Amino acid sequence: MAFNLNECRTALAVALAAVPGIGRVHEYRRIVRDENSARVHLFDGTRINGWMIAPSASNTAVNTRHPGFTGIGVQGGGQVMTTFQLQIEGYYGLDDPGASEKAFGDLADAVILHLNRYGSLAISGVVHQLPADIEQFGYAMFANFYLVHYARIGIGFSGKTV
Repeated sequence: MAFNLNECRTALAVALAAVPGIGRVHEYRRIVRDENSARVHLFDGTRINGWMIAPSASNTAVNTRHPGFTGIGVQGGGQVMTTFQLQIEGYYGLDDPGASEKAFGDLADAVILHLNRYGSLAISGVVHQLPADIEQFGYAMFANFYLVHYARIGIGFSGKTV
């Protein structure tokens, strides 16, 4: 199988599922418009604790040509490396007396530490895995009825696509 975006999503979902306390993991953004869909997609049994994987909002796929280019009109000779940039969005229910912000911060840190332990996840054709970083941490209004903790984690994978 060729290096592609969906294989990166699947490998990330498998890796996330291995993090203790991670909750519900989805390979794509789920549409949550009401309380029932939030319960179906994001509740882990006791609270909102859901994670979704999606292409980053900008520079989703960055292509660069590498040495070995064999000429115009030669199929397969392009030596193009693509970096797929993804974001992992985490949502976590608020519990001020229970210090949920600290618990969610620990969980977000556990995600990046787990992802960064690998030289690269098991993705066919991947050449380089960029380190995972927490890009945003705070609060979000989810589906217009839940105020939740929110984290966005960025990560990228480079591999030969053409």
